[in-house]
Amino acid sequence: MDSETKRLVEDAVEEFNRYHGVEAAVRVVDWLENGFTAEFRGSFCLTCGFYDYFDDLLQLLESRGIKAAISSITEQSDGALVEYRLGPAGEQRKRPADKVVLIFEWKRENGGYPPSNPEKIL
Repeated sequence: MDSETKRLVEDAVEEFNRYHGVEAAVRVVDWLENGFTAEFRGSFCLTCGFYDYFDDLLQLLESRGIKAAISSITEQSDGALVEYRLGPAGEQRKRPADKVVLIFEWKRENGGYPPSNPEKIL
């Protein structure tokens, strides 16, 4: 994996930790030829799906132009090891991650999670 891709992955991990660090934190524990292994640890939000955290990191990668997929998940008592495989260089996500951006923007501007009723946001 080239250094620019590693930098983008590390940037996505940093952003993930900024927004989820209270309930879940992630770090890269192994760089692979065509991907990486991430370790997720934390208390994890009980109302969120456990696997949603892994998808959130995918969304952050894709927002940086990195096509990725989860190739394996190994659950552990306090988290999980998740292996991400990256797609061909330069391959872009077809649609923007509007939903993730909306949640992140709401948290940034309003200091917390959006209300459960989406109509209150608009």
